[in-house]
Amino acid sequence: MRKIAAGVLVSLSVFLACFVWAPAAMRPVHAQQHLQLTLDAVDTVRDYYFEYATQNGWQILNDLMRERAMAEVRSHGPFVETASRLYTPRVLWVERMAVADYYFQDFAEAEEEFYSSYYVNPTHGVLIKTFLIDSNPNNLRDSSLEFIVRDSAGNIYRDWDVLALPDQMAERTILGVTLYDASYDLLVFGDFTEVDSIELFIFVDGLMTRAEHRWLLQ
Repeated sequence: MRKIAAGVLVSLSVFLACFVWAPAAMRPVHAQQHLQLTLDAVDTVRDYYFEYATQNGWQILNDLMRERAMAEVRSHGPFVETASRLYTPRVLWVERMAVADYYFQDFAEAEEEFYSSYYVNPTHGVLIKTFLIDSNPNNLRDSSLEFIVRDSAGNIYRDWDVLALPDQMAERTILGVTLYDASYDLLVFGDFTEVDSIELFIFVDGLMTRAEHRWLLQ
C-alpha cells in the first residue's frame, strides 16, 4: 500500500456546515446499529443499505453515513476552523453507491470499482479526509503541516505512516476577511481492526498548539 481558519465565524460556520457536514432533514431511522461508525465489513449490512436506499434514496443514506463519520472536534488549534471525516469501508461504499445512483451507473460495476480502486482494508490502514480553514495560507501548505494519528491501543502513526495528499487551496472573502481553505486525504498505514477510537492531531510548524479530532468506533 505504500506504492499507493464574531461575525466572520458565524458566516464561516454556515459555510462549513454546507461544505462539510451536509446533514439531511432525516426521516426516522430504524436499525441504528447498521448506521453506527465502525470499521466492520460491508457484507453483513449490504442488503439493509440497499433496502433503506430503495425506500429513502441513496443521497439520504449517504448524508446519514457522512454525518456519523465526522470527527468530534476537541480543538481547532491554530486554525480558524477544522473538520475531519473518517472514511470507513461502509461510509465509502455508501458514497460510491450514491454516486453510481446519481449517474445512473450499474451498481455491480460500481461495487467492483469500489473494491478495486477505493477500498482500504482496516488491517492495512484507514482513510481520513480533513478540512482546514485559516486566514494565513502558509498554515495550510503541506510543507508547514504535520499529521499524527493515535489509536486506542496507544499506537502512534506519523511521518511515513501517514501519506498526506493535498487538494488545491481555495480563497474566499467573508465580510471583508480573506480566508483560505484546504483539504487533505490522509492514508494512515497500520492495523486498526481492534481499536475503539482514533485521534487525529494536526500541527503547524512553529506554532505551539494543535487541532485535535476524535472518532469513537462501535
